[in-house]
Amino acid sequence: MKTNSYKECPVGDAAFCDADHFQAGRQLLQRPLLPLVRLVHLLFLTGPFTTLGELLSQLTEPLETAGINYDRPADLLAPHLTALRPLEALKDPASEAKKITILDQHDHPLPAMEALAMQVNQAVLEQELEAINSLLCGPCRCSLCCTGPTEEMRQLFFEIPLQPEEANLMALPQIDTPASQARDSATEPPFELHGRPFYQQPPAVYHWRAGWSMILPHGSSCPQLDDRGGCRIYPARPKVCRRPQIFAYILECDEEAQSSQDPPVYRARHKLLAVWDCPYVQVLQDEIAAFAQLSGLEPIFRTNKN
Repeated sequence: MKTNSYKECPVGDAAFCDADHFQAGRQLLQRPLLPLVRLVHLLFLTGPFTTLGELLSQLTEPLETAGINYDRPADLLAPHLTALRPLEALKDPASEAKKITILDQHDHPLPAMEALAMQVNQAVLEQELEAINSLLCGPCRCSLCCTGPTEEMRQLFFEIPLQPEEANLMALPQIDTPASQARDSATEPPFELHGRPFYQQPPAVYHWRAGWSMILPHGSSCPQLDDRGGCRIYPARPKVCRRPQIFAYILECDEEAQSSQDPPVYRARHKLLAVWDCPYVQVLQDEIAAFAQLSGLEPIFRTNKN
């Protein structure tokens, strides 16, 4: 965890690395949704509601919880109704809500109600942070997430996970072979092409065992990054690009158990992760930490590129 205070903008346009340029995102950081979600969970559980839509229709007056005033609670929660919907399983045993297993630090499965609440909180927070990150990222004029490591960095490459339907967004060679699909980017020895490790090749999109990803080696950049540091496909950018650099880390997928267990297995983490390399994370460190704590989470700051 890095805790030094912000000194200068390391990437992008220094003139824009100022808290005043992040006002819209800061307003959302000061009004986290998870305290409201917890209150709605309680109201739904104890009230005469069979659906969340019924409950939201009743939330016409301001609500206050955890010291935060929510002027229009129903309007705030409406975009997250799909993420909240699994809570309806609390009153409908026949609900088709996706059932998952969440393990605590002692490898014990959490009670079903607690696991359901964490599942909902993770989904809502992911959506909330997508909106916050989008508002904070633009003013930085930063290409940190769009480039491979520089020569002085210890990493050999950076990996950008892609959904199957996103692989074609990148005008790069696609490596999709039985050998690539039998391993991942971290597998040792590394996957080779033409007698050299994949990370010594030009940028490409690889189909690994876990799915698709774009590999950016030293000195390379995303093919959709223009010469002014902007994204050519910003409205259609990949899902992972919508979620820099503050992440919901309430749950972590347990990949070792994933292939052998049904339902899916996750680990309870109760954290919010912020990547210290990012200019806006450095500028807004205190506000991000306060957002996490109000959300009932431990804030973790760590470097990614070094």
